[in-house]
Amino acid sequence: MNNKPRMKPKPAHLGPQYGKQFCDESVARAYYARPPYPGELIDFLQGLITERPSRILELGCGSGDLTISMARRVDHLDAVDLSAAMLAIAYARPGADRAYIHWHQIPAEAFQSELAYNLVVAGASLHWMDWQTLFPKIAAHLAPDGRVVIANRSVVGQPWDDDVRRIIRCYSTNLDYEPYDLIAELADRDLFFEIGRMTTIPVPFEQSLDDYVESFHSSNGLSRERMAPVAASEFDQKVRQIAGPYVVDGQVKGQVVGRLVWGWPVKSGG
Repeated sequence: MNNKPRMKPKPAHLGPQYGKQFCDESVARAYYARPPYPGELIDFLQGLITERPSRILELGCGSGDLTISMARRVDHLDAVDLSAAMLAIAYARPGADRAYIHWHQIPAEAFQSELAYNLVVAGASLHWMDWQTLFPKIAAHLAPDGRVVIANRSVVGQPWDDDVRRIIRCYSTNLDYEPYDLIAELADRDLFFEIGRMTTIPVPFEQSLDDYVESFHSSNGLSRERMAPVAASEFDQKVRQIAGPYVVDGQVKGQVVGRLVWGWPVKSGG
């Protein structure tokens, strides 16, 4: 008899019904408005690889924001995503056809490979996956020196952020949302052991007000395909009203910060 306690469920707002929003065409089309990953983050990430040939497995690659930057300095990169809409954008990016980049439209939990990877990387995607299924597979895919790396980027330094967050709470279709800490959630389930983390120096970033507004529709809960048209229009108008007074020379300005957390999967987790 297996007396091992069952893993507690994920927070409700990270359920598969919400993760599937990233298969929506409108979400994929809005991804262009997200900020780029800082070069410092890419450099540091590459420095975590200590052996050659260098191989990276990227889970939840989306439209390839992180993929293309990482691929310039590795020997082999497998990029995995469930969303056909996201991958269609990724395929069209300059450099996406490099021979050492291999794109896979498949759930991360179902990916199989005989390769051993120096890094298994997830950029703003791991929270949507089935952790209990995924982490044993990650452990099996890692080289002896391998690491799991969780990457993120965000725009900071915009004084109206709190006002926009209040608007998001009013219009988001993810009614289950609650604040959470992904690393703490994984550690609490004995799935991930953190080794280290880093935060990049803020980098100036600016975009048009139109692009700033559209960037929110690349986020969970704000897919245009799941919002009522009237609600989406009201949301856009209110965000414009909040950010508009801060526009300088036609641009919404802020700073991009990248964050990395790396460690090992705990093979006995869950």
